[in-house]
Amino acid sequence: MTFIQQVATSFSVNVRPRKDWFQIVKRLTLASETGSALLELGLCLPTMLLIFAGVSDYGVIIQESMQVTQAASAGAAYGAINGNQNDVAGMQAAAKAAAPNLTGLTTSSSDVYSCTAGGAAVTSTTSCSGYGTPIKYVQVKTTYVAHPLMRFTGIPITLTLTGTSSFRVRWTP
Repeated sequence: MTFIQQVATSFSVNVRPRKDWFQIVKRLTLASETGSALLELGLCLPTMLLIFAGVSDYGVIIQESMQVTQAASAGAAYGAINGNQNDVAGMQAAAKAAAPNLTGLTTSSSDVYSCTAGGAAVTSTTSCSGYGTPIKYVQVKTTYVAHPLMRFTGIPITLTLTGTSSFRVRWTP
């Protein structure tokens, strides 16, 4: 037995005449491609699941942010109704009722005065020079601490979401 035949038998490959080498190479090449789809799935699936988890977590944070803003708007709308300007507990209840899924939502309300509609806030509540009586707004601020479902590097463990809304109030000083 020649050296080549000994090496070939140790690798379980039969040495055949020269015309069969092409068939041996073809068979070995086809055999090496049988698990490639499974290998690609094993490499791509964890990446795709990580991307899906990140996108869904981002969607939950956006939805909670929209609820915080809607709660501020509901509280300010309640405070803008004639007679409810000083009902802080009612504004807080309206804000919490607008976002019942957000436990730990905090609200605060304040009165803001401006000499022109949408203008800068002023401290005087009696008169504006050249404009007359200032315009009164009820402003409600809501705050919620969100906890992402997944923890990614570079993203904080908690996110503070805030919402602010102002509604004009009819009033006489």
